[in-house]
Amino acid sequence: MIALLKLEWSKFSKSNIIVLLAVFFLLFFPASMYFGKKVPELPAFLPGQDVYYNFPGVWDYLGYAGSWMVFFFLGVLIIYTITHEIRFKTMRQTIINGMSREQYFGSKVLVVVLLSLFATCYYTIVGSLIGGITGGGFELSNLIDNEMAIPRFFLMSLSYLTFALFIAFNIKKSGIAVFFYLTYVIVIEFFARALHGRFLGESFKNWYPMNVTEDLMPFPFYKYAEFLQESDMLISLVPYTQSAVITSVYTLLFIGLTFLLFKKRDL
Repeated sequence: MIALLKLEWSKFSKSNIIVLLAVFFLLFFPASMYFGKKVPELPAFLPGQDVYYNFPGVWDYLGYAGSWMVFFFLGVLIIYTITHEIRFKTMRQTIINGMSREQYFGSKVLVVVLLSLFATCYYTIVGSLIGGITGGGFELSNLIDNEMAIPRFFLMSLSYLTFALFIAFNIKKSGIAVFFYLTYVIVIEFFARALHGRFLGESFKNWYPMNVTEDLMPFPFYKYAEFLQESDMLISLVPYTQSAVITSVYTLLFIGLTFLLFKKRDL
């Protein structure tokens, strides 16, 4: 395992694009909390801006903002590392030199898991610092009393990155892969769910892979704006437990399917 990680590090530690994506992730993640101050005053039945920065609200708002950081910066990072190796025949040469396909694929999955763990640790540290400094105190209870936000953030990160892994191995060209990844998550699945609701009914409409992933760290106002549930702007979130189970199934499916296709295809 250590040898595989060293190999991955030697390949990409000096890549300007990888360094840039990593630095942007580290900078924009905490900076995203600043935009909470730019939200205009809300109706009285919604929480004030202070909820962004105090426990337990900080976990919701930072988790939602962080989900976009993981989706974009780390997702694109995963796609770039894989498509870069395909483009320059590094993948093929590595396997010719003696590494099995199982080992090669395992190294990529290991990177995905470790990146997800890193993002989750960073989320925990930033959330603890923001909540503690703004008056919540650095107490263990503030880490625990958050509706399992930290494990949910890890699972959300893992889901986005395994989906990026799936896209990269199967599309192979970096530009097209990144475009499809971004377009699917932001646009395609939205319209697919709309068509599902129109022609197939509401059952299972919210069980699409990226939607259940998003519902692990949803837009926080959806938790408070109960009036939306009774209006034409129906907001239907998949419950956390259900979303976690479905996301786990999709994650395993993406990994398994990617591996099966990778074993059968020519390099």
